[in-house]
Amino acid sequence: MNERLIEEVMERVRQTSQRPAALLLGQAPARDYGWQYVSGGSYSAVVIGSMTAGELLRFPDEKSAEALLEGKPVYVCREGLTYRRCAGTANRVFWSRLLAAERQMKQLGVEFLGAGQEKLLTAEEVRRRLREGLPIEGRLTPLARDVLEGKL
Repeated sequence: MNERLIEEVMERVRQTSQRPAALLLGQAPARDYGWQYVSGGSYSAVVIGSMTAGELLRFPDEKSAEALLEGKPVYVCREGLTYRRCAGTANRVFWSRLLAAERQMKQLGVEFLGAGQEKLLTAEEVRRRLREGLPIEGRLTPLARDVLEGKL
């Protein structure tokens, strides 16, 4: 056996066992956020790795509601929000409803992971991305949010 390979495997096992446990809902995120994902049992946070538009509109699900009631943090991975790819083609009223549901999640205390690297999008940039069919990802100015929701 290759001793170096054994050492590397043992180091990964040690790192994984020292990570806090998080209940994973949906698919595992592509990025490593520092948790050991579990499907049940004891956990200190909930991580929603992926979410469809329908799941967003029905939020909170039973596990997330339980975590929020117990004071456990709930996180959503932005890269797993599959409906965001349809920003340029979605019905504006429906899209506005999805954005309102995201805001409601934030009001409930849900944190969105991956937001730190996002740039601030202006109304002009949102209009350009909509025209070109590009995804709308990033923090929005209030005017840009109005443009995206079809108010301007």
